Amino acid sequence: MHTHPTPQLWYRLMVSSDPTSSALPPEALRPLEAPVQEVFSSIQGEGVYVGKRQIFIRFAHCHLKCHYCDTPMTTPSGQCQVETNPGSSEFKHLENPLSIDSLLTVLNDLYQTAPHHSISFTGGEPLLYHLFLKELFPQVRRFTQTYLETSGTQPENLVSVLNHTDMIAMDIKLPSTTGEPQRLEDHRRFYQLAASRLETQVFIKLVFNATTTDEEIHTVADIVTNRKTPIILQPETCLTDNTVTLDHRRMVEIETLLTKVFQDVRVIPQTHKMLNVL
Repeated sequence: MHTHPTPQLWYRLMVSSDPTSSALPPEALRPLEAPVQEVFSSIQGEGVYVGKRQIFIRFAHCHLKCHYCDTPMTTPSGQCQVETNPGSSEFKHLENPLSIDSLLTVLNDLYQTAPHHSISFTGGEPLLYHLFLKELFPQVRRFTQTYLETSGTQPENLVSVLNHTDMIAMDIKLPSTTGEPQRLEDHRRFYQLAASRLETQVFIKLVFNATTTDEEIHTVADIVTNRKTPIILQPETCLTDNTVTLDHRRMVEIETLLTKVFQDVRVIPQTHKMLNVL
């Protein structure tokens, strides 16, 4: 008879074999638990809510391998780092995967200690754990808003959580920056679903660089049918020194192309790196 490792052991084995793995989470994980990389309080550095104080929950693992990604997919130990006091950068460690109850305890402790605009669910790709989020989101919304940061490529998983999602920061992945194949149909279906719930605010985050073509920019208009949807242009940041090397003239050209179509287009770099915060 073959025996299977427990979910906790399976997760540790996967992490120890490749600490930087972006593989899908193991199927052995039960719906009410998920591998969380870290939980901390900081300033939102991207998108329309830049500058807002949030609690961040960073889930481990992603199904994509974008060239510009600057986020390790797991902590070296495979444990979850939890900030002990908001803004202190002092952490304790919890064993992964976390249960919903244990995560709620952490969130309540941080939220009650300092005021926060919302809780950001980020990654990695949080929608890999959509069944976990389906149970977690309604409980979080009893005391604050839910802010989902996502690659915008899994519409079937969004179905589980949409009715309990207040804000969605949706990426549109351009091959020129990600090195990944185009995902136009996934993005189109995801956006249509997200925008169908009027109570949920949706905005688009578009990472671009010097190799981004006009043709790629035009695809955004095909995907985002509501011209009032905010479009956040985020120039790609160098992974080694956090600088933006894109020529400002090209930046303005791309902004002009989108402004001809959309009512709210903004160029916002990763400001949290400028502030030297998490």
